[in-house]
Amino acid sequence: MFVVYCAVCDRRTLLGVDEVEWVENLTRGVISVSGRCPRGHDVVVLTGDAFTPHEDPRYFGPAPRIWTKPMNKLRAWLRGHFEVSRDLPGPFYRF
Repeated sequence: MFVVYCAVCDRRTLLGVDEVEWVENLTRGVISVSGRCPRGHDVVVLTGDAFTPHEDPRYFGPAPRIWTKPMNKLRAWLRGHFEVSRDLPGPFYRF
């Protein structure tokens, strides 16, 4: 199934296997699927590897351990010295 947009109807709809009329490989990584919307208008969906999301090339992975190790020590020290109580005070309870 494909989600298609019909410009004539100005709405999105599902295009099932029965409504697909033509599948064509345009170029490497681009596939064209042609069909008709439920009201009979022609719709085309471009799909394939060229339209799939890829990793962001600007992402360099997790922070190096040289940064995370001191932060973990600081977090553990703060947690030990400033213990947080998650219990609600009595006036906030409703029984």
